[in-house]
Amino acid sequence: MFDDTHKLIELCIKREEKAWAEFIRRFSGLVYYSARERLVRNGFRFSEQDIQDIAQNVFVEMWEKSRLSEVRERHKIKAWLSVMSQTRALNYMRKKKERLLGEDELFRIENIVSDNGESDRLELAEELETAIEPFEPREKIILKLNIIHGKTHKEIAEFMKIPINTVSTIISRKKEHLRKLLRREGIWDV
Repeated sequence: MFDDTHKLIELCIKREEKAWAEFIRRFSGLVYYSARERLVRNGFRFSEQDIQDIAQNVFVEMWEKSRLSEVRERHKIKAWLSVMSQTRALNYMRKKKERLLGEDELFRIENIVSDNGESDRLELAEELETAIEPFEPREKIILKLNIIHGKTHKEIAEFMKIPINTVSTIISRKKEHLRKLLRREGIWDV
């Protein structure tokens, strides 16, 4: 019934359910393989469930956001699906890592050291948490790992699989931003 891929895509764009079922049957292996291979190449640790979630998310996004209508060259659908799957796989794992690192147990107030005792430590921790709230998730993670957990730029770069220069730049810029904010608030007089 759906011998022509171009015709299949057109029916999917029109939200024909049988066409979608065939599209998923025909291309789910490619989506699954592309996502898995990208994660392997990038050194992510992942489970079978992660790959299934990624593949499902790819198809759900295509349906909900009518992504197939964006494919201009229908004969290149496999390449388009492969790229989309790889991109979504990387985004999924980054978000998963940010969720895991953003949980409260990572940001331990007791790890902050202050010369003036417990009350200053608690106040400083609260101020720090408030100050970094508007930062991007990746920036928050990098700062928490560096300031709270004492991780080096190299350790953070290896852990997050990003260039060390990126880590250093983010830390430098955001620490300067924090210094200005804390001075303005009268918390830090240096």
